[in-house]
Amino acid sequence: MSKTSDETFTHVRGELAWTIAMSRTPADAISMTEHLHAADEGRFELLGLVNDCEVALYWDYFWNHVVAAGFDVEGVDDLARDAPEEIRYAGREDYFAEVDPEDWDWIHPRHQWRVE
Repeated sequence: MSKTSDETFTHVRGELAWTIAMSRTPADAISMTEHLHAADEGRFELLGLVNDCEVALYWDYFWNHVVAAGFDVEGVDDLARDAPEEIRYAGREDYFAEVDPEDWDWIHPRHQWRVE
């Protein structure tokens, strides 16, 4: 039986919830984690959190750029809207070349190697 990404990254939800709970309430953090995880599929890939866990960054495979989205207990803001020009990059490698890990609250484990 092959592992799905949910099985492969089971620790991610706990790590993400813990990080969010440091800025928000633990109960809200669980709900927000589920919304962030649900949006992390298909066209959008969760990269990490910034701005004191107020903004989630996703890679948009359709437009090949980073999308910044607010999130709360109700869900993640519309990821399909146009991203501001200043956060568009030619590729994930180019984007992560510009990243300072100290500016992020949390980086998804599948991308941490890119900024080390």
